[in-house]
Amino acid sequence: MRQILSTIFLAYVFTTSIYASEFIVKELSRDENKTSTWIALPYIFSSDTNRLTGWVVGIAHGFLQPQMTVVASLFMGEKLPVQALNPSGTIVDEEAYTKGGFLAVTGVRVPYTERLFLSYLGMRAYYPNQRLYINGSNDSVQDLEPNNGDATPLQTQGWNNWTNIDLRYIMPLGESENNVLPVIETMRGIPVNRNNIGGGVPFVTGQTIVGIKPFYQLWTADKLDPDAQLASNGLKFYLEHDNTDYPDNPSQGYNFRIQYAQDFGLRESTQAWNSIEVKYAHYFKLPNLTYTRQNVIALNVWSAYSPSWDQNALYVNDEGNESRYYHNGQPPMWEGARLGGFDRMRAYDSNRFSDKAAIYGAVEYRVIPQLNPMRDQEWSPIPIMWFQGVLFAEAGRVAPQYDLELFEDLKYDVGFSIRALAATVPVRFEMAFGSEGSTMWVMLKQPF
Repeated sequence: MRQILSTIFLAYVFTTSIYASEFIVKELSRDENKTSTWIALPYIFSSDTNRLTGWVVGIAHGFLQPQMTVVASLFMGEKLPVQALNPSGTIVDEEAYTKGGFLAVTGVRVPYTERLFLSYLGMRAYYPNQRLYINGSNDSVQDLEPNNGDATPLQTQGWNNWTNIDLRYIMPLGESENNVLPVIETMRGIPVNRNNIGGGVPFVTGQTIVGIKPFYQLWTADKLDPDAQLASNGLKFYLEHDNTDYPDNPSQGYNFRIQYAQDFGLRESTQAWNSIEVKYAHYFKLPNLTYTRQNVIALNVWSAYSPSWDQNALYVNDEGNESRYYHNGQPPMWEGARLGGFDRMRAYDSNRFSDKAAIYGAVEYRVIPQLNPMRDQEWSPIPIMWFQGVLFAEAGRVAPQYDLELFEDLKYDVGFSIRALAATVPVRFEMAFGSEGSTMWVMLKQPF
């Protein structure tokens, strides 16, 4: 296995707000007096980038407000040998270790309002051996080869800090016209009051949300220069319509989202840029077999485009130095038209491919069996309502223009996943296999 990446804490799970829908879950198999759930899970893993790393993750749901979720994590890894530039420009040998923390507070109803909800997500982390694809020319034509400088990742130590705030308004339409927060009644994690919900007329049924997301991210590269960094801050505006039976684990209906992001180039931002993203997902419920509780085919299409990206002009900083990595108006590697990571093209490194335009599609077969070894285990501190087996396939491509070239020379991967509903939050372990090797992920939330 080429790489093992474990990121269960990472609320990019929540950071991108895979689902912005707001609702209340009432689990009928639990005591009526138990309206909240929490777990604390310590664990250790090893990877080729972070080596031995220890974690503690806490998840709390339903405290203070019934729809509210809190995820917090701290982690630290063993010391690794690194090389860094000191202020005099001399390369020195040092030791450093992976360390950081993460906090996500989602679904908070703003006091004295009925339809306004707020989420906060933030992380501060230091990595001794980051694997970064910062050259925007890493398109699908350029394979990862030792003699291919454009597609070779930069490995360096540094900080990766980010903050996202999501302020969203539930529009008085469809299911939320009279009842802002739909109540989803579940039995062992599967809805029982939603058979006729999902797949109706857009905006007439379902839930529609408009939102604004202030964002900030800072990445440093100590190995290159003590002052080397990429920074981005700005606003994202989005419209999302969810017309599914259960947004956290849909079995029928559809969901679509359109988002516009703008970095205005203010304060410490590296440069101004913008991008547009569109996503559509559809879910088909299949008849149950004697040994299954749920069978679903899930389809997803996503596309992105950055109008500001000038392919012909390299970025020049305030000191008049031309960047060999970035073009004028180019979003940073973690924004815009990018593929690779735990949600899209899962067999490839995070942000492995990036360019001005991107297209992506995925299909998953999800099955929840009748068998659940953790059912009614009172000794277990973690309420596991179901396990889910998944087979998936993905295809995608980035390109310098939004044209038919996007559909040529596509990258592909396939994989399998084992998922569980823990404390009302889907947790997934998955393996993906592509042309550059295989990757394992541990993550929260369904990928779509």
